[in-house]
Amino acid sequence: MNISAAASLAPAAGAALCTPVARSGQLGAPIPPGAAQRGVLDGAFAVLDALAHAEEGVGLTALARATGLAKTSTHRLAEQLVMLGAVQCVEHRYYVGLRMLRIGQRWQPDPLLRRIAQAPIHTLAVQSHAVASLRILHENRLQCVCATVPHGHAYTPGPADSESIARTATGRVLFATQPAGDWTLPHCWTRREWRNMRESLRDPRATVIDHQDAIVGMCCVSAPVWGSNGSCAGATTVTVHANDLPAGLPALVSYTAGRIGAALRQLECDEPCPDRSWRD
Repeated sequence: MNISAAASLAPAAGAALCTPVARSGQLGAPIPPGAAQRGVLDGAFAVLDALAHAEEGVGLTALARATGLAKTSTHRLAEQLVMLGAVQCVEHRYYVGLRMLRIGQRWQPDPLLRRIAQAPIHTLAVQSHAVASLRILHENRLQCVCATVPHGHAYTPGPADSESIARTATGRVLFATQPAGDWTLPHCWTRREWRNMRESLRDPRATVIDHQDAIVGMCCVSAPVWGSNGSCAGATTVTVHANDLPAGLPALVSYTAGRIGAALRQLECDEPCPDRSWRD
C-alpha cells in the first residue's frame, strides 16, 4: 500500500483541460388519477427486481412469492413484460429480457459529474499516455463515470467483489473516504491500515498508488474528487501497463482530481452546510 502527497502540477503547455381522467365504478369513491397506473408500474418493477436477483430464472409460483403479488397478477404482468421484451420465458422460467439490458447500458452513475469530468479526464489520458477514468462506488461495486482510452491501449474492467476492489488504488480511495460507520470495510487491509489511509487522504494533494498490488504488470495512481459537502464524489485514476509509474504522474492525477472537484463545488455552492463527518 502506497499513499503519497504530490505537489500540484500545472497542465502541459498548450494542453486543453478540457392524468389520465379518473374513472368511477358503480360503487365506491372515484379512483384517483394515476392510481391504477402506479399500481401496475409497482407490480411490473417488483417482477423485474425479483428477476434481477435470479440468475437461474424463476418459475411463476416462486415469482409470485418473491413479489408478494397474487399468482394471477404475477402471470399477467410477466407475460406482458415478455411481449415487450423486458422479460424472457424459457421452459416456464422467467428471466430478465434483452430490452432491459439495452436500457441498463444507457444508465449513467452520475450524469452531472460525468459532464464536469469528461474534458479533464480526456486531457489526463492525453498527457499521461495512459488510460484515465473517474469511478465511483455503487452498491459496493466500481462504476465508471467516464474514461478515455488512448489508441493502442486496452480498457480493463474493474473487479467485481469488494475485497478485490479494495486492493486497487481506486478502491482504496473510495472505501477509505466513505463516512465513518456507514460501511463495512473489506478485510484485505487491517483496521490500522484503513485508519492510516483515511488520515493520509486529508491532504488535498494525496494520491494512492498501486504497484501491481491488484494485477501483475499494471500500476495505478488514484486521487479523490472532493465535493462541497466534504464527501468524496469519485476517484480519478490513471492505469499504466508497466512495472512502475512514470515520474510526475501522481502530481498530474492529483491536479486533475482537484480541477474536477473545484468545478463540482462551484455547482454545489448552494448546498447546505458541509458535512465532513468522514474525517472525524
